[in-house]
Amino acid sequence: MRIKWLLAVAIAAAALGVGTAIATHVPEIDPATVPVGFLATHNDVDNFRVSSFARATRHHDADVFVQHAFLDPNAATIWHTHPGPVIVTVVRGSLTYQDQHGHRCRSRTYTQGHGFVDPGFGHVHRAIAGSTPTHFYAVAVTPTGSTTHIIPANPPPACS
Repeated sequence: MRIKWLLAVAIAAAALGVGTAIATHVPEIDPATVPVGFLATHNDVDNFRVSSFARATRHHDADVFVQHAFLDPNAATIWHTHPGPVIVTVVRGSLTYQDQHGHRCRSRTYTQGHGFVDPGFGHVHRAIAGSTPTHFYAVAVTPTGSTTHIIPANPPPACS
């Protein structure tokens, strides 16, 4: 519970512009166009691995990317990984998280009000929208100086 509280504070600080890291490779939305308030609250997020967050921070410092993502019905992201952990919360529709677990391709579906943490650091996966348009928020915590928050990858062998 304490890690969720600490992450909520970090996310709020990033959303309010308290941090100094600015990604020059991705467009940033003008904060004046985003309503003040919670974009998602009390979402049930599973798969928290404290070790992934500890690995992403160095000397109590990390970069944070906060993204609102949208997928059309049944659309999929590319297969990819991240340079650190990513907290995903589904705010409309459903999202299937697909990855390799052991020697099989695993699919887990999350609906509005639920989410997951991708551990990053080479863990290859993709997300697939359900039968309706899907909106989700992704908060990536990456080592300071990361050049990107998403790294394209080939599908894992069990998912090819």
